[in-house]
Amino acid sequence: MPSPESYPIFAPAPGPPQKWTKDVLIQHMQSAMQVELSTIPLYICALNSIIPDNGGPSSNARVSILAVVEQEMLHLSLAGNMLRALGGKQALYDKGFMPTYPSKILYDEIDMQLRAADKKNIENFLKLEAPYKPPVETSHMMFKVNLLPGYRSIGMFYEHVETGIKELWKDNKYLFKDNHDKQFSGADFFNTQMVVIQDERTALRALKTIVDQGEGSIGVPDSHYATFVGLYSERKKWTCYEYIDEPTTDKYKSDPLIYQLSLAFDASYCYLLQVIDRLWLEQNPTVRKHLMRTIHRVMLDITPPLGNLLVPAELSGQASRALL
Repeated sequence: MPSPESYPIFAPAPGPPQKWTKDVLIQHMQSAMQVELSTIPLYICALNSIIPDNGGPSSNARVSILAVVEQEMLHLSLAGNMLRALGGKQALYDKGFMPTYPSKILYDEIDMQLRAADKKNIENFLKLEAPYKPPVETSHMMFKVNLLPGYRSIGMFYEHVETGIKELWKDNKYLFKDNHDKQFSGADFFNTQMVVIQDERTALRALKTIVDQGEGSIGVPDSHYATFVGLYSERKKWTCYEYIDEPTTDKYKSDPLIYQLSLAFDASYCYLLQVIDRLWLEQNPTVRKHLMRTIHRVMLDITPPLGNLLVPAELSGQASRALL
């Protein structure tokens, strides 16, 4: 596994650039990866908070959020592919890169909290996945938020990325020449939706998938924004476990079982990130197949069962539940 020292120090994109360069586009794709990675725990926690009801409204809500989670994983993979094609790299398993909660995102400082699928949280999801908003005056900004402080929406962020790709491609037809054999492909997962980035066409195709599925799109029936609009109108039809405020594994030390379950979940998630990091550096087909099998096993056979055990567990002496 590569050491953290072999990766560049992460510096998030502060806002729309005055001039696009390859380095600026690399910085934006690193930030895209961070944003996509940041949404996954938010949605998984909301999903697992909904108490199953064997085919009723709760089950439908869980399935809808799970579909969003899966697509965020696709978006993370596409952003990472584009970064590798540009010759850049970014470790997911990096303390300076991994998201922390609670936190905030975008110029409007939208809350990112690990909490149940309640009214407040779904409202935050709607703000997060909201359509493109007009640019803001950057010269007077106070950069106080953690993610994309110079952008009003994720859609706005990707609109600028599209502009950067087109501008740079005009003068550099070798912009995406690197690491084609170190990217995720449709044979790994997501079939035709997964794109190996090789040129402007494939880069824009990947970007369109991200935007159409939810990051700032509107009028797309199955977009993330449309999904959360539907969930917001149905939110009174399900019940949720009550979680402790601002959950962390350390808060479970009073209950040995829950504490160990939480440690195991944390370990499996961190291991998953490390394996993905390794895959983006590996070109040997045999090794890549082994890494992909590991990714599938962790995602399907380890992390979900741990979550299913952890979420319903009640902390000793408290009414609140544990949270991933």
